[in-house]
Amino acid sequence: MSTLSALPPWQWLLLGGVATGIVLLYFLKLKRQPLTVPSTYLWSRAIEDVHVNSLLQRLRRSLLLFLQLLVVGLAALALLRPGWQSSDQRDRRLIFLLDTSASMRATDVPDAPSRFEVARGLIRERIDRMHDTDVAMLIAFNDRAEVLQSFTSDRNRLRESLRAAQPTDRPTNIVDALRAAAGLANPNRARDTDSVSDAPVATAQPADLLIFSDGGFGDVPDFDLQNLRATYVPVGTEDAANVGILAFHAQRNPEVPEQIEAFARVVNTGKQAVELDATLSLDGRFQDAVALQLDPQQEVGLPFQLTSVDAMELKLALEVNDASGKPRIRDDLAIDNVAHAAITPLRMISVLLVSPGNRPLELALQTEQTSKLCRVETVTPEFLDSQAYTKRVVEGTDELIIFDRCQPGRMPACNTVMIGSVPPTGWQREALQTPLFLIDIDRTHPLMRFLELYTLQIVQGHPLQGPPGGLDLLASDQGPVMILAPRDGYQDLVLGFEILSQTPDGVVFNSDWPVQRSWPVFVLNLLRHLGGVIDSDAAPSYRPGETVVLRVDNRFQQLELQTPAGGRVPTAVEPGGNVPIIDTEATGLYQLTDDGQTLAAFTINLFDQQESNIAMAAVRSIGSRGPIGTQDANDARIDGSSQVAARGEFWRVLLLLALVCLSAEWIYYTRRLA
Repeated sequence: MSTLSALPPWQWLLLGGVATGIVLLYFLKLKRQPLTVPSTYLWSRAIEDVHVNSLLQRLRRSLLLFLQLLVVGLAALALLRPGWQSSDQRDRRLIFLLDTSASMRATDVPDAPSRFEVARGLIRERIDRMHDTDVAMLIAFNDRAEVLQSFTSDRNRLRESLRAAQPTDRPTNIVDALRAAAGLANPNRARDTDSVSDAPVATAQPADLLIFSDGGFGDVPDFDLQNLRATYVPVGTEDAANVGILAFHAQRNPEVPEQIEAFARVVNTGKQAVELDATLSLDGRFQDAVALQLDPQQEVGLPFQLTSVDAMELKLALEVNDASGKPRIRDDLAIDNVAHAAITPLRMISVLLVSPGNRPLELALQTEQTSKLCRVETVTPEFLDSQAYTKRVVEGTDELIIFDRCQPGRMPACNTVMIGSVPPTGWQREALQTPLFLIDIDRTHPLMRFLELYTLQIVQGHPLQGPPGGLDLLASDQGPVMILAPRDGYQDLVLGFEILSQTPDGVVFNSDWPVQRSWPVFVLNLLRHLGGVIDSDAAPSYRPGETVVLRVDNRFQQLELQTPAGGRVPTAVEPGGNVPIIDTEATGLYQLTDDGQTLAAFTINLFDQQESNIAMAAVRSIGSRGPIGTQDANDARIDGSSQVAARGEFWRVLLLLALVCLSAEWIYYTRRLA
């Protein structure tokens, strides 16, 4: 028997004063008033009260006094917390690991909404059966771990934390959860060596680790459990069926940017052959559908090809239901039935036009379509001699510069278009020829697509000789008059003829191109392919929960992020143009916009074969001990048990006895007064 005082010494003195005060109350003299009574029966009661309240007589026996002192004594004994040492306590430390990964959304468990709800229910039952001396911790894990509740013996707090846990669309990785669980059971050491002097920095506290999962985390051979006693509680069924999309990618054809090529991989992880349709949509509009026949564990590739200039979102969906909405095949996991891909959006570019005046070119750069693609600044040829131009070309402010009938002394760090002039080095112009008749057009190049130029009239021009590697796009009877050539990672497009010419009589048309329908198409091709409006790269795809960092023009300070659910979230731009995006839990397309215009985009997809393969794993291994203990999820007795030193107490019994004595004292007193 041992005691563990619950009060400091000065409070014990106060408690002793309570007992002394009760005794003194029985010696108090009462001020009595004369009272006439009709019988002598009450005289003995009056004499008794006088004796009790007389200081000159000894204290008479009183059951009330005895009961009151007994109540105080029992309360004092309870505060001493008498107890005994015991080694027969169970469940001293429990750690619940709850799998919240995407595969836990599977609906293969009969009479249950999902595997996650089954696991949550099992943990709730185990919390309800905890002993008052037990402590437990709750950790949710997917590809990262989150401690929902640290060690506590408060079952209500554990239940509230369990109720707050929710399934996610993330993949599974149990390593971080194991490290968190081992924090108390396996304390760190003072150094990383194995020397004798390398002592633990804290006392080891063994714990029972209960892992509620479908086994999607795989074996963990490199983790040492040490003082953790792990038990794997498998949730789910081994015959779960699922078809899923493992990959979906789309990009523009570099040679034909209007052409989009997409590819997907689909797998059947079930044990039965299935037949279904894969449907492709573009910006919400149906594009194509493919009928699939998949054997068990079979994986197939699906190619798609479509044409669009302004396309943004592609969505591939596996149709597992028929037209009436009834299941055509069994599919226990829905999240991997849909995949998203995005084409890099047409981006706004900066264009500098250096010209003494070219109204047809200015109008072509101000059409409704081109205004969505570029910001145009027009300057005169005198600007080329200024410090502002030197600074501009060094910093690479513009994506495209158009030189009309002028020649820079220094070529800029960007792509250029030169009309009626040539770069200062590497190019030659032959003698002026008049007229020029076109005889050949390179229709395969993106700059010349959709152009009909055989009727083009050119009054006069200079045949060109470009540097090595140049490509003749337009040839006349006198030689090439349009050449595209590389320059230190950039490209220069040179036209050997002018659109407008300066004569003594004023400015006149040197060509009828501006009045033909191909003129605005040609200018649009310049913006798309030389300006870099169209990028052949696809928008990147990430896993749910990953942090995404996008880069935009550093002139922006505040943008909007459009989420898959249609929400618009104000998003700040960091110095340098970086935009970090943290909230990426939902799958789908995310767009970073400015005043409704998309500047950047990315998609979130599961794309995880381990998550799509939802057949429950019956055995799992952690560390070098081999398979860890396994409990049947249908067995209500999911216990981690251990024999540890503990202290038994019976202060609750003492307080209950004190309450009984207090009740007896009150009943006796009220009957006496009756």
